[in-house]
Order: sequence, then structure tokens, then C-alpha cells
Amino acid sequence: MEGLPVRPVMNLDDALQDLSEVMQRRLIVLDDRLRVLAYSIHESEDDRARLSYALAHSDTWEHPPAGSDEPLVLDAGADERRVLVPLRDHRHRVGYLVYSLAAAEELSPAAAEHLAGGRERLGVLLSLRTMYAERDAARARDLLAGLLTAGTPVEERHRAAEALVREELVGGSEQYTVVVLGVPSDIRDEGAWKARSAVEATLDLVARASTATAVGGVVDGRGVLVFPRPVVVDRLDRILQAPTLSGVRAGIGGSVVELATAATSYRQADRAWRASCLDPSTYPRVTRWADLGLDKLLLELPLDRLGPDDLPGPVARLLASDHRQVDVPTLEAYLAAGGDARATAVALGIHRSTLYYRLDRIRATTDVDLADGLARRDLHAGLRVARLAGMLADLP
Repeated sequence: MEGLPVRPVMNLDDALQDLSEVMQRRLIVLDDRLRVLAYSIHESEDDRARLSYALAHSDTWEHPPAGSDEPLVLDAGADERRVLVPLRDHRHRVGYLVYSLAAAEELSPAAAEHLAGGRERLGVLLSLRTMYAERDAARARDLLAGLLTAGTPVEERHRAAEALVREELVGGSEQYTVVVLGVPSDIRDEGAWKARSAVEATLDLVARASTATAVGGVVDGRGVLVFPRPVVVDRLDRILQAPTLSGVRAGIGGSVVELATAATSYRQADRAWRASCLDPSTYPRVTRWADLGLDKLLLELPLDRLGPDDLPGPVARLLASDHRQVDVPTLEAYLAAGGDARATAVALGIHRSTLYYRLDRIRATTDVDLADGLARRDLHAGLRVARLAGMLADLP
């Protein structure tokens, strides 16, 4: 019986393809979290459909029992079974080898023998790849911190940028864009884990679906990604729709022409992310710096240290009133509509007479003329600051 080819040096992809050919099976390697790391050539349309399904859904499959080295057989539908074979290095389970069988099919004795010999080699090679990936991730985190952290000397930023490109952690380009990922502060317990998961999910998709080489890590508790090109909002939003990333929001900075100046894009992305978290009713899950308008400036304020006494007097009085639950959203809608009563009533879904009643009450509470342009400016800006500072968190 012809065995596996003997090579002096072999990587995981070569070993997997060799085993696939002698077993006459299309094979996939998953890491210990059931994410696709490698796969053999999938030539037929059916094979490619199975691979596409695994790429999209493998991390939702049932995990084999802890401590077991026995293959786990899962129902794959369409009279097929999916077999997950645990892979180990010399000490630990490091991942799984996946192949498909028809409902009544079993591996031939020859294929089973090749599998028995090949899985040990794959386990060692997978362990090495994981170790190198962890080393690269740690290196990327250190370089990103040097590149993006406030107060880093210019010379150190340039050294970090040069190392990121030289070590091929990020692709060389004429423009770079930074993305910040994370959950709002009220989901603190899961913040670091979700930020890291969002970075990994995004990098995984980029590696599979693009020729770009992006780099990412967790900096100051938030996920950070640096792309050597502009970022497609819809594509990033689809990634964040995954149930495991529930609550994660993203900010996209403007593009810069040099990687060494990516800290500018990082600051912009961080502000866009903060806006998305602070006012989700205004900003979508993925928010661009370019879309912030006046909030670009307002987000520079020490929002976490502001209180009602820091706001214009009319706004502070409105926030302290017994009718704030109704009157604050009403005034926000009225100001957003430019003082158009008809448009405001439509936006709020109320009759115009009801709106006029509320506006009279708001005039009495704030003690200002809503027709006065300067008064409306103060009201609009004050309410916007209050919204961003979390003073209206109990309001729609």
C-alpha cells in the first residue's frame, strides 16, 4: 500500500493535501474553537458547497466531549454525516480533522490506516501553526500599541510602522484605515472577550475573502484593526451580526497616507465608536468618523465629568422637570425638524394640537422663546451634549 509522501520539511497545508490524496477524501482542519484553519483542494461543486458551509458555520457545530479522542459523527443532512476527528500534539487536543461520509458509508481499511498515521502528524503541525500564530499576535499587539498609543514618540511610531510592514503583519499601501471595535461600557464583563472575538472574526474573513493583509489586536481594552485600504461598512456590519458578537459596535476612522500616522485614524475611529455606543438611536452599529458632523467636536468634551449644572440653564431646567420623559424627546424632534410643527408631529406620531400643547409647556419650563434662533441653538447643543454624556439614557 502506498503511504504518505515523506518530505524533509512540511507545513500543515502540504500535509493535509497529501493525506487528502491518499485517503481520497476532501479534508478540513479546525482549531480547538471549531474555526476553519486549513483545507485540502475541493474540486467538485458538492465539495465546494460543503467547504463554504464549514467556513460559515463550523464554529456553531457541536463540540466533541472534553478528554475524548474518539471521532464525533454529526448529521450533515442530505443523507450525509460529518466526522470530526480530534487532533493532538504530544500533550493536548489542538483541533479537529473533518471529512464527510454518505449515510451508509464507512472509510475503507486503507483510508482508515492512512488517517491513523496522518492525524498525529497533522496534530503536531497544527500545534506549531497555533504557536506561531500566537507569537505573531503578541508581536502585532506590541507594535500596534507603539503605533497608536497617545504619547508615543514620533520615532517609535515610525519604527513600529516599518516593522509591521517588514514582518508582513500588514500590507504595504498608500492609505491605511483604522477600525475600533468594542461593546458599550455597560457590558463591561464581556468587553475584552468580545473585542478580541470581533478582531479575530474580522481578520479571519479578510484572510479568506481578500488579498489584503490587515493587522489587529486589543489595545486599551478595545479591538483595533488596521487595514491597508478603505473599509467597506456593509461588510464589517455583516461580520458583527454574528450572535457571538452581539453588542459589539465599530467606529471607522478616516484614511491616512502613511502607516506611521495611523494614530490620527485611530483617534477618529475611537470617537466614531464612542458616538455609536453613546447614541445608538442616531448612529448605526458601524459608524464612520466622516458621518459624525458636529459630534466630532462634542466628543472631545470630558463627557464623563459633565452634569446638568454644566448645561445651558434652559436645558438643565427641562431635564429636571416632571415631564422630561415626554418633553425632552419632543423638543429634540422639534429642533431636528428645524421648528417645522407638521414634520415634528409626523415624526412623533401625534396630532398637531398635542404638539402645540407640549411646546407651550416646554416654553414655560425653559423660559425661552422657541422662535429665537440663539435660544434654539443653545437648546439643540445642550440636549446633544446631554445625550452624549448619558444624561438622557432613560429616554428614547
